[in-house]
Amino acid sequence: MGYYGKSNAANPVLISAQELSAATSAVIFDGVFNEETNHYKLICVDMTLDDASTDIRIMRRNGGSDVTTTLDFQGHSGNMQSGETTNEILDQTVGGYMDITSDETGTDGTRHTNHVIIDYFPNVAHLPTDMMQSLTIGAGTSHDDAGDAWWKEQTNVLVGSTSFDGCSISAGTGNIAGGKFYIYGMV
Repeated sequence: MGYYGKSNAANPVLISAQELSAATSAVIFDGVFNEETNHYKLICVDMTLDDASTDIRIMRRNGGSDVTTTLDFQGHSGNMQSGETTNEILDQTVGGYMDITSDETGTDGTRHTNHVIIDYFPNVAHLPTDMMQSLTIGAGTSHDDAGDAWWKEQTNVLVGSTSFDGCSISAGTGNIAGGKFYIYGMV
């Protein structure tokens, strides 16, 4: 990756990229978070699944393996149509992964697209943290109408001090069918 220097002025530097040409069980970035910077971004564009009504999970990784240490998280999600459902996510705990889709993608996984931005702070002295924003078109029991646009914002804090140097993106069932995935170093 090389030294950024102060002249970078917080401009993103592309660390790694993957563009899918075929379905895969997971998009994996290993060894991308290191001591050269404290802030990274994962950006997923036009991510689709080959299965319907499933969730999309982002998992921390370290040394080529998933980190299953518990995450505490809170956030908000909501339907973008006027007068529709908004959810508040309070004091939740999960075994190692972020669910970016409010549990379901809808009735047609390949039609529903997902866009995600996650900020990672893996090398800070206190509270290794990530913050996520996503936009998904979905339906199903977690959503009130087919085809609605949903947004979600969530903050996750790692419980304990397990380090991580990468991440993976996968579906609860089925495969990631398409999308573009980027890791940027920030500051």
